[in-house]
Amino acid sequence: MILFAILYDVRIIYTTIRPSEVYISIYLCIKMSFVRFKKQDQLEQPKEAAPEPAKLHIRIDAAPIPLGASKDISSEKRESQTQALEKVRKLGKDLFSENDTIVSNTAGDRLYQTKELYSQQLSIEELIPMLTASDLTLRVNAVRGGVHAHSTCMELKSGILADLLSETSDSNREKSTKLELTNSSEKGEMYVSVREVKGKHYINKVDYKISSIEDDRLHVK
Repeated sequence: MILFAILYDVRIIYTTIRPSEVYISIYLCIKMSFVRFKKQDQLEQPKEAAPEPAKLHIRIDAAPIPLGASKDISSEKRESQTQALEKVRKLGKDLFSENDTIVSNTAGDRLYQTKELYSQQLSIEELIPMLTASDLTLRVNAVRGGVHAHSTCMELKSGILADLLSETSDSNREKSTKLELTNSSEKGEMYVSVREVKGKHYINKVDYKISSIEDDRLHVK
């Protein structure tokens, strides 16, 4: 874009004084100059894009109880567990599906909350005997996005679920329990909420709280 700037140069050449008149000759010289502005100089500097919020989803899974490296399991037992796992996952439906989260930051901590409530397909009253009969347990996974990111896994034992059944519900008919890793408190805390409906209890939602600094470290891309 080209803008024209007009500069006025006023010069007094000479002055002659006579008895009856004063002659003042003034020359006005009008100069035209061309000033070229670069387009980007006239525009605001582009703002840096806001960082994308950390991505994480919650996935609950059923798995065999770890026996340790020194113990072995028979092929018959392994087959029985495989069949039990298939049955539990089929009955639980979306309970064992990925659940995206809503993230918020407060006072140096990051809180992830499952976006969708789990449906009421498999009650805890039905789930516990299925787990104990085949030596199974539940794992609650906080799965971070990114090729090199690290996930966090915590165990939700059938005994913890059984304890929840005997607790008193709050005003929303909900109960919750806290999960954390022994000697690894920096990995955060998970809160599993259970809702009572018509005398049965169902896993309702999961919250995951962790230090923002530690979470960023685990979100390595």
